Amino acid sequence: MLYKLHRTDIKLNQGEELDLSIVLKPEKRSAIHGTVRFPNGEPAKNAIVKLFKKDNNDPCKLIPITFTYTDEYGQFLFGVDSSIDFIIKVFFYKLENEHSRRLEEYNIEDFD
Repeated sequence: MLYKLHRTDIKLNQGEELDLSIVLKPEKRSAIHGTVRFPNGEPAKNAIVKLFKKDNNDPCKLIPITFTYTDEYGQFLFGVDSSIDFIIKVFFYKLENEHSRRLEEYNIEDFD
């Protein structure tokens, strides 16, 4: 069973001592997490991981829920409702050369 994280803001004055007792509440949500890697085993930094909900009326139709980018270690995390079936799709776009990179960083109006 999962439990909700509990946040308690604490400010102590000099010389004070505080003894806390925290009771965690059950958490109903679940988590989907993982690591995206290239075939050579290297982590895929900045890959796009999209989360879709399946459409109950049309199994070929996917409803986009949210997306995230992988971190520098290729890791991602979604907090999800465990009563829903999901599909994950991963996208990674590698620029072919440095010139392409520069063009993507500017608006097209900058080249008039």
